[in-house]
Order: sequence, then C-alpha cells, then structure tokens
Amino acid sequence: MKRIFTLLFGICIALASQAQTADEVLAKYFANIGGVEKWKALKSMKLTGKMNMQGLDLTFTAYQKPADKQKFIIQVNGVEIIQAYDGKDAWMLNPLMGGKDPVKLDEEQSKEMKDQKFEDEFIDYKKKGHEVTLQGTEEVDGVKCYKLLLVKNKNNDKEDVSEIHYLDAENYVPIMRVSYVRSGPAKGQEVKTYVSDYQEVNGLMMPFFTESKSNGQTMQKMTIEKVTFDEAIDDASFAYPKKN
Repeated sequence: MKRIFTLLFGICIALASQAQTADEVLAKYFANIGGVEKWKALKSMKLTGKMNMQGLDLTFTAYQKPADKQKFIIQVNGVEIIQAYDGKDAWMLNPLMGGKDPVKLDEEQSKEMKDQKFEDEFIDYKKKGHEVTLQGTEEVDGVKCYKLLLVKNKNNDKEDVSEIHYLDAENYVPIMRVSYVRSGPAKGQEVKTYVSDYQEVNGLMMPFFTESKSNGQTMQKMTIEKVTFDEAIDDASFAYPKKN
C-alpha cells in the first residue's frame, strides 16, 4: 500500500508540475509578444499584404474587431472576393463564381471562420473552457520547441477543437501550429502552419509571414505588409449586406 501511495503521489506531483510548466511557458510567451494587457486593450486590427494561393499572386485586406468580427477581402484581377463574420452570421461574396449577391454560409461552411478569434486563445484559456498541456520538447526544422496541446472548449459545452502549438524554446514565440480542417472535402486533414518574420508594431510582436502546408505541399503563403491597430471600423461593415 505504501508503494502504491508513493507512486500515486509521484504521478500527482508530476501532473501538477507539468501544468505549472505549461503556464510558465505561456507567461514567457505573453511577455515576449508585448504583454496580455496590451493585447486585451486592442479595439481593432487591420492587415494588408500579399498572398499566394494555388499559384495565384493576390493582395488582401483583413479587418478584425472584438468580439470575433472579421472581414477578409481578396483582390483578384480587379475583382473583390469577400468573406465576413459579424459574430452571428458568416457570409461570402464571390463574383468569380457567378455570385452577384452575397450569400450566407451554413453552419458547416462557416466553422473555420467562426473558430478564428480576435483574442489569442491562450489568454485566459481556463476561463474560456480550454485546456493546455505541455507535451515536452520537440524540434521543428532544427529548432528546439515547447510542444503545447491546446484543446479548445474542453471544459464547456461547445465542440472540442484540438491544436498543437510549437513555441521556440529560446524566444518563446510560436513557429508552427498543427490543426485539422473542420469542414468541406478536406475535413479532418492535417494542416501545418508555419509563422515567422516577427516584427514589433506599437509594442506588440506579430509574425509577418505565414505558410500553410498539407501533406507536405504548400497550400498558401501570406506576407503582411502593414498592420494598423485601433482604427475606427464600423460594426455594420461586417454584417450581411441588406438587399435594396
């Protein structure tokens, strides 16, 4: 019995230590990207840049605003493709696909968009019902990283979503994320997203380059050219357009 008690006590201590270590890693991450309070104080974010997708070179503008409002505009040969979410309805306008009018996206189609949050999911993750577990260290392209398993909604009544985040063990910033497609023909497929070229904007650190790969093949590259914080953005710009 004494041996069993000692073993169980050791397991409890190990688990507690692991949880504490995960929080310690996140504390250094928050400190290195500018601090939690600065990120919480943001009122809006506007990103402009270029992207390559399926061999096409495109320009984009992205708008984000709490709580979770977002709008993504892609310019293709002078034509605007718009995808947006106002916190309730997700919608899309794609003239290249014969869509003269915007259309609302159903629950399945809008999963990916609704999963994108304005606030970093690691901030107050316990209050959000998420779970974060440190799974040791692992190398990514020769860089030693802390491997964090994030299970969103683990402790609430929403659908669980799992991601693995790899944070550079020296600089405590993410360099890769492993996630899974949640809707469409590629549902369940693994996607590796690499982030780099961290730059400071008004005291906050952000990656200016993102590359997404699936089955070893690049799906999308995105280069941010400008970031604007706290620009006044009307809530109505995210809403599904009313027909005249």
